[in-house]
Amino acid sequence: MLKDILAERSFFIFDMDGTITDTEPLHFIAYQRTLDELAPGFVLEEEEFRTCYVGHPEWEIYELLQKAHNIVFDTDAFLQRRIAHLFEIVRERGLTTTPFYRQICSMFPDKTRIMLTSQRTEILERFRREVDFGGYLSRYISVAGDAGGKAARLRDPMRYFGYPPEQIVIFEDYSPTLSCAKENGIYAVGVQHRFNRLEDGCCDCVIGIDKEL
Repeated sequence: MLKDILAERSFFIFDMDGTITDTEPLHFIAYQRTLDELAPGFVLEEEEFRTCYVGHPEWEIYELLQKAHNIVFDTDAFLQRRIAHLFEIVRERGLTTTPFYRQICSMFPDKTRIMLTSQRTEILERFRREVDFGGYLSRYISVAGDAGGKAARLRDPMRYFGYPPEQIVIFEDYSPTLSCAKENGIYAVGVQHRFNRLEDGCCDCVIGIDKEL
């Protein structure tokens, strides 16, 4: 069924972390290493990371962390150390695109495909240099620091993308974004992975990050 829907639609939107790439485990380790440096003695558990921080904008994660644990750190220093650790881990472990994403690119080479991410532009640009997904995408859009976030674009796709909602499919791992897309007539595909739990009814279908369609 999903393959048929993709064949009928023209414009595919992909999130990056937890969708095009299975990066959430790497982000988790990077946060652990950074907190160990800047807040000695504090241990970030996986369950807390998954339930409290995954999917939130960077600045919001920092605020939530400090408030939840009464810790203080310089956010600029945290960002720089976290990025450094993240790409250390990328080099240690390697990083490829996900199976379903590669399959879609192979099956539908003529479809327009873009990335819509909350990652900061400087991090996105580094991923573009170090991970081989650049040739598959026609546009990269970062909404980091944008008050409207992804939702503003999904509510008005003709303005931001030049396509009506009935021609769009979005692949995303964050329930609120999926719900917004679905509510606005965009076919929403939820991507399930180790670090997220998709809310019931937030999307039209669910696929596993390590599976093909």
